[in-house]
Amino acid sequence: MNSLFFKADCRHFTGEKPCAPHKAEAVVCRDCPRYEPVRERVLIIKLDAAGDVLRSTSILPAFKKNNPGLSIWWVTENFSKPLLEKNPFIDVLLGVDPALPGLLGATVFGRAFNFDMGRKAAAILQMANANSKKGFGLSKEGVVVPLEPSAEQWFEMGIFDTAKRANQRTYQDHLFQLGGLPYSPEKPQLVLTSGEKDWAVQFAKKNKLSKFKKLVGLNIGSGGRWPMKRWRLEGFTWLAKELKKKYPKVGVLLYGGPEERELMPALSKKLKGACFPTGTENTLRQFASLVGLCDVMVTGDTLALHVAVALEKKVVAYFGPTSDAEINLFGQGEKVVPSSPCRCYYQNKCTQKISCMDNLREKDMLAAVERQLGPQV
Repeated sequence: MNSLFFKADCRHFTGEKPCAPHKAEAVVCRDCPRYEPVRERVLIIKLDAAGDVLRSTSILPAFKKNNPGLSIWWVTENFSKPLLEKNPFIDVLLGVDPALPGLLGATVFGRAFNFDMGRKAAAILQMANANSKKGFGLSKEGVVVPLEPSAEQWFEMGIFDTAKRANQRTYQDHLFQLGGLPYSPEKPQLVLTSGEKDWAVQFAKKNKLSKFKKLVGLNIGSGGRWPMKRWRLEGFTWLAKELKKKYPKVGVLLYGGPEERELMPALSKKLKGACFPTGTENTLRQFASLVGLCDVMVTGDTLALHVAVALEKKVVAYFGPTSDAEINLFGQGEKVVPSSPCRCYYQNKCTQKISCMDNLREKDMLAAVERQLGPQV
């Protein structure tokens, strides 16, 4: 489209409202020094789950570095959108709504990637007006299938637990293969605003957390899909009490989500002032801001893990029925695994009398936390 007064190919231009450079500097399209022509639009589809969406942002710097003039559009579930807000690598962030098919059909993308092995995500890829479609699509039978050989290994792991168990490569390693990029490890991308950081500071002031030298977060949440990922509450109770006894200058914060709205008050009451509950009804960005208060986060394979890594916090990550090999801590912590391997790998319910999570030893968890706290406490 040719025009004398606007430039539809500029990264900043939407046609919906004044662009950011115009609002900040009153520049106009005709002679704007901020004009950035888009050479290619790339669509990324990653819907579920929130932690997976966040850890998938590891690929964004490489996409931008290897493709000058690239504009990245990302589609995710509306619930996960807040985790991607303020991300400087994402030019257009879209949720799943009735206007999505029309928008994706009218816009021309050079490439479209679906990193999600769900039918909904595969169907969204089918809608995209893209010259090249990669990752996972839909077959004529309406089932999810890999679209090229580079997607076959991750696909096999998604449908066969035996392949998942045998895997020794990190999620990011597989992700870069799906994206057709040379692997260059990058931590997840999460940007908090100064206002959000200040909100967490106010929480710290209200609870007088400045009296502590360091703060340890205990994330008792496990998410709704894999409840067996949660460590037993007795273990968290012992760990919190032991930290309080051995390290008076270390504060303990409890973290969780809506699924823990009954567990957190009960655990807090049992600990009798040995911890500070952060609440279970925070928004995703409030939750992330509160994670930002920690020096060390103790968590299972959940959203809290990926938030802590993105915010460059020390992490003690424990595992049971999910893959520890898949998780990259980017040198920011260590993993604790059960003394005996899980026999119900990726099952919703444990079939054993003694679960692998019962074989996560308290002394191993404490030793890992102590190593991450360092000698200055």
